[in-house]
Amino acid sequence: MNLTPLIASFLIVGLAELGDKSQLLTMALAAKYPMEKVIYGIFSATATLMLIAVLLGGIIQRMVPALFISILAGAFFIIYGLIIIAPIKKEEEKKEESEKAIRSRDPFWIVFGSFFLAEIGDKTQLATFALTAKYGTPVQIWIGATLGMVLVNLFGLVIGNVLKNYLPEKIINYLSGGVFIVFGALTFLSILLKI
Repeated sequence: MNLTPLIASFLIVGLAELGDKSQLLTMALAAKYPMEKVIYGIFSATATLMLIAVLLGGIIQRMVPALFISILAGAFFIIYGLIIIAPIKKEEEKKEESEKAIRSRDPFWIVFGSFFLAEIGDKTQLATFALTAKYGTPVQIWIGATLGMVLVNLFGLVIGNVLKNYLPEKIINYLSGGVFIVFGALTFLSILLKI
């Protein structure tokens, strides 16, 4: 069996992901949510994104305007960032609301949605599509691209988890919320620069 497509997709997508915005996003998510939820959310979002790239390639980009996806992602990041850093009146209320929020909203879906929106149409997804077109081995490309992207983002996960153990929750909320707001602002800035 020729493993060149799998190895190529692993290396190309992994290298493309180094220093990408999703590593900072992963750190923010890992500082805020349980590690296993972040791992499952990122792996699921990555596997889904790479599957879309492999199966549908450019069709998604032709059917859903990139501008619409960018606006949705930017708005989501800013709103969620503001929700994270919004002050809560009393410390007891904060604990009760936090416990209720964790019970009512599964962090997996927050992580999945955040990561999915941040990465849809990203260079790693485009690279996966191009590699599938080049090699014609979608399963190998999907596995390699997914593993490459997840491995690189595990570094961000470890750093975020360490920060969670050493920083007060209030600081983590401000840092996490700030990261989301910055990503939202950068998303809108990139829209304006393209116009």
